[in-house]
Amino acid sequence: MPPFLALTLTCLLIAYLFWRERNHDYEPSFALWIPSIWLLILGSRSVTLWLNMSSSSLHMVDYAPKSTAVLEEGSPLDRAVFFSLIVLSLIVLIGRRISWGEIVRNNVWLILFFAYCGISIIWSDFSFVAFKRWTKGLGDPLVILVILTEPKPIKALEIVIRRCAYLLLPISVLFIKYYPHLGKAYDDWTGVAMYTGITTNKNMMGFVCMVCGLYFAWKILGNWGDRRMPKKTQEIRLAIFFLCMIAYLFNIVDSKTSLMTLFLGIGIVTVLGVAAVRRRFESYIIAGALSFVVLQMSFNVMDVLIASTGRDATLTGRTEIWSEVLGMGTNPIIGTGFESFWLGDRLQMLWDKYYFKPNQAHNGYIEVYLNLGWIGLCLLGGMIFSCYRKLGELLRSSRELTERVHFGRLGMAFLASYLVYNYTEAAFKSEHFMFLIFLLFAITYPQPQQQVAQSSPSFPGTVGEIHGVQGDGGKSLSHANTV
Repeated sequence: MPPFLALTLTCLLIAYLFWRERNHDYEPSFALWIPSIWLLILGSRSVTLWLNMSSSSLHMVDYAPKSTAVLEEGSPLDRAVFFSLIVLSLIVLIGRRISWGEIVRNNVWLILFFAYCGISIIWSDFSFVAFKRWTKGLGDPLVILVILTEPKPIKALEIVIRRCAYLLLPISVLFIKYYPHLGKAYDDWTGVAMYTGITTNKNMMGFVCMVCGLYFAWKILGNWGDRRMPKKTQEIRLAIFFLCMIAYLFNIVDSKTSLMTLFLGIGIVTVLGVAAVRRRFESYIIAGALSFVVLQMSFNVMDVLIASTGRDATLTGRTEIWSEVLGMGTNPIIGTGFESFWLGDRLQMLWDKYYFKPNQAHNGYIEVYLNLGWIGLCLLGGMIFSCYRKLGELLRSSRELTERVHFGRLGMAFLASYLVYNYTEAAFKSEHFMFLIFLLFAITYPQPQQQVAQSSPSFPGTVGEIHGVQGDGGKSLSHANTV
């Protein structure tokens, strides 16, 4: 097929998918494009790269600039774009008169984590760089609040994920098959080619496919019981179409971590569809963890799993990097400061040693430890546990598969996949596609009683039920759940 024809068909497909969105039962506000654009940038390429204005060539493995000064300075254009989105988010949230006090009271661990990140700028060797990164990172929860303050936040969340899928996945296939100069990159040292699609490296392409694949699998499982209804049948067929596209991308991109976590997430969504499992899912988690520990001590099952993916025991050199960065003498209690480890002399020393010029530890837990120390790890653990507890409340809220139970299934599956993903990649960081999806499930925003009453009638699965608001004059707002 000629590239121009492929481009035309891809544009027509995307146009049809967005036209189809208008036929859904929920019309989102225009403000929902703010988090959509934010996620689309994080799931593809920076605005500077899209405009081909980057002053440095990029490495294929992590797409790290050849000059450490480029990492410290960043791109003025990208800063302007993100700053504009942050300002727009604030304007929207102020216009919606949200209760900032409620946000603070219901998200204590999140507030403490971001506050500590800001305090850690004080002891950073690159305080101004850390400050710029921290202020830009504050945009993450703000754009997520734009979603969560919609009249129907779960519907809004689905729309944002679908918008990302409609654009990122078809264009990635187009780039890889018909525009390889845009969808393929080469290692400066070995010359080996890897497919990147619309993103800047195969790992990014992998986690985009993982998030979208988990969402579409969740939609199939949620609609399967009503598959005889024409509308549900169309949604199932669309989800299968995208899963086929995702399977093609996984096959050609070869991102094993994302593929394994996708299978894990689909398995969890499936088993949580059983009411008996949902009622005792904590017991299953404990039993599974104990079983893994026994198998690991007896048969070193981790190495077996790694070998089954075609990777070596060093996880393609990751374990060597872990040993190297952990031995660099950072402060174990407070770390080097927010996003400050991979800067200056430390970064230059690692780049001189490794030809692929790493710019992350390839382990989210080690990455947080290097930048924020044990205090940061504990606060991160509090955020994760708080998110887990809220999702657990959703799962136990009903024996039937109501909308809030379905949401809890998706959230719990993503949380487990996210935690495992961070074993080989660093995704506990601001301005990361997966971190924003995590915040979607972690942040609690209780909708005001008046807004809930106006948004929809009272029946199972409505916004009122999702937020735990009952017909008691607003007294149950303290029991608000995740969204």
